[in-house]
Amino acid sequence: MKTTRVVLADDHPIVRASIRRLLEKAGDIEVVGEASDGIETIHMVEELAPDVLLLDVEMPGMKGFEVARRLQATGAPVRILALSAYDDKQYILAMLASGATGYLTKAEAPQTIIHAVREAVEGRTDQENPAHKEDAPGPDNPGGAEQPKV
Repeated sequence: MKTTRVVLADDHPIVRASIRRLLEKAGDIEVVGEASDGIETIHMVEELAPDVLLLDVEMPGMKGFEVARRLQATGAPVRILALSAYDDKQYILAMLASGATGYLTKAEAPQTIIHAVREAVEGRTDQENPAHKEDAPGPDNPGGAEQPKV
């Protein structure tokens, strides 16, 4: 079984440490780096080339939306899973429109986070989730829902 390489990006060390422990217990997931701000996140992804980036939406230096946009613009092959305390629909849609593969809240059950990382690496996206389909950008909705001002 292939090991999935993950970079964690969150400005709270205790959150990073908790998620690291959770992911590494899965056995097939390795945390290869941790970043505490948006700029450091971009450099780390470029340097380490992880399979998945768990990206906090609200970070110093550069918000998660902008990190996702910049990584997508460079063609980085990383799958981005947004991780946030916010479950507001506008944040979710904005992160998906910025290039995130999926969106998780920090209140998610541990197994949900592990499952989301595995799904992201296999190419399954949250935009394929019927609950988000009507709001996600696509052929029937070119612009998607209105994005929040961040």
